[in-house]
Amino acid sequence: MRRFFISSCTLIFILAIYFNFPLFAGQNDYNLIDTPKAYTSYKGDMRFEFSMYDDGGVLGSATLAISDFAFLGIYFDVGKLIGSENVSWNPPGVIARFLLSDGTTALPPIAIGYSYFMKGELSKVNGTIVNGIYIVASQSYFFLGYEQMLNYGVRYPVMPVEYSRPENLSFFVGTDLEVSPEFSIKGEIENIHFGEGKWPLTFYNFGVTLNVADLISLSFEFKYSKSIDRVVRMLNIAYLSQF
Repeated sequence: MRRFFISSCTLIFILAIYFNFPLFAGQNDYNLIDTPKAYTSYKGDMRFEFSMYDDGGVLGSATLAISDFAFLGIYFDVGKLIGSENVSWNPPGVIARFLLSDGTTALPPIAIGYSYFMKGELSKVNGTIVNGIYIVASQSYFFLGYEQMLNYGVRYPVMPVEYSRPENLSFFVGTDLEVSPEFSIKGEIENIHFGEGKWPLTFYNFGVTLNVADLISLSFEFKYSKSIDRVVRMLNIAYLSQF
């Protein structure tokens, strides 16, 4: 696992230097903070991300758009990588998204996929990041002179196996506001359960994304839930290129 992590970091770094493609804040993001969009980019697009979360953890991912309607990728999660605690090496996982509707018909943009759910040490189950299937739809609206997207959907956990139960199905809703090509604001409500006594498990997340260079975006993200009664601060670095 340690060799896989080092190899993945090296590969992402080499590819990020070799390829060159412009990036705009928010516009080409696959996710808001934790929740997905009904967006799959364009064939040949590659996206690399690193998220630093609480207790010194790092979540990295690499995805490739295999068509205008689908992308595939991998992610790896390493808990407590930064600091003095024992490092927690988690198995790598799969990322996939397929666009069912592109919004050109009577249906809104709709996508199905498989990915990790919530970033952060406090969101893990028995030390493992939750991952599973989801379906997401988007509705466009205009604000601040730009077309914005409202995203909503449902997720069902697959891993860890002991967490894969119907009562752990959850809903999410969120939006990102593109203020300019270089700056966007995003917010989401996730892990929504309608069962009795589960409302405190809901997370309320907020973030801003900056295009700090032609090829790199930087996101400052904040998560809060009554269940943990604290604000989790995260930093996300993303690079979009083309194969």
